[in-house]
Amino acid sequence: MAKYLRKSSNPIILRPDANIGNSSAEADDEFLFDCFFDHPSLAVLRDLSSAKLFASGRTGIGKTALLRMIARKSEHVSHVDLTDLALNYVANSDIIQFLNAIDLDLDLFYQTLWKHVLCIEFIRLRFNVDDSDASRFAFSRLFEIFSGDARKKAALDYLREWESRFWITMDENIKEITQKVESTIDAELSAEVEKFKGRAGYARTLSAEKKSALTHRAKKIVNSELLTDLSKVLDLLSEYDGKDRYSSNYYILIDKLDEKWVDDRIRYQLIRALIECLRSFRKVRNLKVIVALRSDVLERVVQESSHAGFQREKYDDYFLRIRWTKDQLWQLVEKRINFLFRRKYSSENIFFYDVFEKKVGGKDSFDYMIERTLLRPRDIISYINICLSLAQGQDHVSQKIIRQAESEYSRIRLQALTQEWESSYPSIKIAFNLISGRGGRFKPGDISGREFIEEFILEVDDKIQSDTDPIAKHVRDYLRRESPEKLLTTARLLFSTLYRIGAGGLKLAPNEPYLYAYKDVSVVLPEAITGEAKFIVHPMLHRALNISEHA
Repeated sequence: MAKYLRKSSNPIILRPDANIGNSSAEADDEFLFDCFFDHPSLAVLRDLSSAKLFASGRTGIGKTALLRMIARKSEHVSHVDLTDLALNYVANSDIIQFLNAIDLDLDLFYQTLWKHVLCIEFIRLRFNVDDSDASRFAFSRLFEIFSGDARKKAALDYLREWESRFWITMDENIKEITQKVESTIDAELSAEVEKFKGRAGYARTLSAEKKSALTHRAKKIVNSELLTDLSKVLDLLSEYDGKDRYSSNYYILIDKLDEKWVDDRIRYQLIRALIECLRSFRKVRNLKVIVALRSDVLERVVQESSHAGFQREKYDDYFLRIRWTKDQLWQLVEKRINFLFRRKYSSENIFFYDVFEKKVGGKDSFDYMIERTLLRPRDIISYINICLSLAQGQDHVSQKIIRQAESEYSRIRLQALTQEWESSYPSIKIAFNLISGRGGRFKPGDISGREFIEEFILEVDDKIQSDTDPIAKHVRDYLRRESPEKLLTTARLLFSTLYRIGAGGLKLAPNEPYLYAYKDVSVVLPEAITGEAKFIVHPMLHRALNISEHA
């Protein structure tokens, strides 16, 4: 990493509005495009021959920035606005709630919704469909080419239903398909549906045999020929441009799956179905559907889908785990600082060491700051912005200000970390409260003593009602069958979880280095954490948890 100490002939005074951009890519237009660091992930995601469909990583790692750059650099791009899908219509449907209540796996139905939406969106993108006339033209082109192929009849029949409606809004698409399923289920099982709507808790009164019989009847309807027909539509679309080596590239982008775009009752089922169905779009050679998916959201999908046999490993080839190195973040920071000062202060090139004091104690100042991040753009941008804010009216950022900024930065990071993972691991907030002020290094035996771990267990049992948090589930199991061994198992599970979310590092053996989830293996199973293992709290949390730097 090249480092230079430059002296500017035009001394600067830092203004109150000095910052190197917004930590959220959606609100960072001023800096994002002019200072974009050409991360290798961008080329991989844009490459249609690459199987990587999911830009995966933690919040703040740059997923949205990558999707925005793909849109900027590509000619044929469509964004799926999740709020336009009317999926709350699905969540609030009495019929869908009935099917969920009898434990019918709706994965294939949700895959049908996604496949339909994405097929129609590709047709709109491919044929520039924006009204009913263009919609009919698109169908006529497809019919003209494939009408003589008997194998394409089912696909053409499916598309014929939408011949004049390729251009209608996505929410209408979703409602129409859902209403078809609703009317068929209602006709077949109307008496049971009425009982469900009229009597709270009706599904719980059903015997296992009755529920199984209802599920069997409903499954035949929901898992209908729709999905088969859509697979044939995909085959047809793949053949349309398949022989044209000069055909354009098309991208459909999906972001913000972590936001409240649909009721949580079905959100993770829908995300699972999206993951399941996207592989089939690989057959359309000139189309790539790219999805930004946060690590914690994927973790919750896995937790919610454990009963359905969803295996993360089956999809590893489709996930691009985005990571940054210290040198890459250095280049990003240099670009942004230079852009800020050339735009607001000086015509000269101004870089990090022109603004920041070179040392904090005996350590290089950039190294000091980067060690307090999870190697994410959001972290270092946030830390630098806090420093610049505290240094307003001065001509540089001193080491005193860097240390002062660390307190606010650490508090923000602890809060953000808790919010990021509380959906999957709501018990971590209690863990942070109990770790606070106790020192920065632990062995499993250090916290499996009754004073610490029993306090933790009782608080989790009292405050956490989650059915998916593995710690909460283990706590309930321990309280049913107490044993010293289970106290130690609880400590190991806690270490594994804190490591998984990035709250610290693990040294699995005395002669091994500390591992960190954000740059090494992402998961260390509790079984791999022996009595000799050590957990160290990440430096970015030291100030917020009142931990001495040398603890």
